[in-house]
Amino acid sequence: MNFRPLASRRPAAPITAVLAVGALAGAASLAGVAAALPAAAAPDAAGPVAPVAERVILAPTADAARGMTVTFRTAEQGASVEYRGVGGGEAASAEPTSIPAGLKGMASAGGFHQAASIDGLVPATAYEYRIVTAGGEAGPWRTFTTATDGQAGRVDMIFFGDAQNGLADQWRTTASAALAGVPDAELILQSGDMIDQAHLDAEWGQWYDSLGGAPATTPMLTAIGNHEFTVDPLATAFANHFTHPANGPEILRNSTYFVDRGGVRIITLSANALFLDQQREFLDRALTENPNQWSVVMFHQPVHNASTNRNDRMYGNAFAETIERHDVDLVLNGHDHAYARGHKSDNVVDGVNTGPVYMVATAGSKFYGTAADNPAWSEQGAERAVWAREASTFQKITVDACTMDVTAVITVEGDDRMSSNGAAGAGSVLDEFTIDKCGEVKRVN
Repeated sequence: MNFRPLASRRPAAPITAVLAVGALAGAASLAGVAAALPAAAAPDAAGPVAPVAERVILAPTADAARGMTVTFRTAEQGASVEYRGVGGGEAASAEPTSIPAGLKGMASAGGFHQAASIDGLVPATAYEYRIVTAGGEAGPWRTFTTATDGQAGRVDMIFFGDAQNGLADQWRTTASAALAGVPDAELILQSGDMIDQAHLDAEWGQWYDSLGGAPATTPMLTAIGNHEFTVDPLATAFANHFTHPANGPEILRNSTYFVDRGGVRIITLSANALFLDQQREFLDRALTENPNQWSVVMFHQPVHNASTNRNDRMYGNAFAETIERHDVDLVLNGHDHAYARGHKSDNVVDGVNTGPVYMVATAGSKFYGTAADNPAWSEQGAERAVWAREASTFQKITVDACTMDVTAVITVEGDDRMSSNGAAGAGSVLDEFTIDKCGEVKRVN
């Protein structure tokens, strides 16, 4: 593998960081937006772990309607997770069920990463859970809700590109704006490079704290990026923080997998030049056997680079034919620290894309350049509908019956920001489109 990074460039002058909740609501101004955001959590510096548990992250099992995994860190081994249904449904219970947590690994800063998988849950049902130490000390009750069984009603999701840099500042701005702007999000997606230096525990703490504890109540799925291997060649910290379904190739366990959630099959690949033939075979099988109306594929390095600094055909060569043959709805990538959304030119009929949508986004303070002429698209039979440089965004994805609406909102901008559509800057909508499958032919409007 070659993880030699390009020379990164941050904005020469201070970044303008504006929170962007009003953009999704069509607000004329952003006055009062900051007051709507969750309070910032205190930075999680490297050192002894907090009482009971910290860095609590939920993730759905392969069937998100019937299972949930809880990953966390405690000072001692031997913790357990207690859970019970709440409300008046069939899962309601006064007495909780206890599940022992398994050890994932030791933390360099002290403590033990552990995980417990809760199976046999009832679809579309609220549960509460808490973490209990080996010594019997119990943490707070937290809640989650299982997915519907198949597609039933509207589902809101959030997608982030790379956080990586500016973890306590610009990434916090992006994450806070997304969580305030999509308060009913049922799933969070991130396409890798959550941190810059994987061996530095403080960076993982900053990344998590900037999410305001949201992953403890809103399930999260992540892809592995190249920076998850930085000074951590086995990606141990990534494996310790995240627990994903074990339905991919064994050699890529926890980083290549799929989840069925609310009528969508979300397939995550490892990319990173790792066993690409096995990844492609898994992707083909997961799409062939997909029982859902919708498909989303997420991995770190793009099929088509957003940055003009790169023209890497490795992942297009590995995955594009499979993506196109199965007519995947949405492909989510990061890595390039710029924004791009587009499609293969052969899929354009009467001026409208009728095939997969390829999206690349970023979420922190690091930016790469891009321009109107980008050979990574034009020389590979593709075209961009929207592009931008020096603009971090969050993406709201809403699936409702036969439509998928996607909105990208600018949260952080650099002094050299530019976009193909003249978007106004931080606080404004950069891109919005609808994948419409209500008729005989899919249309991206």
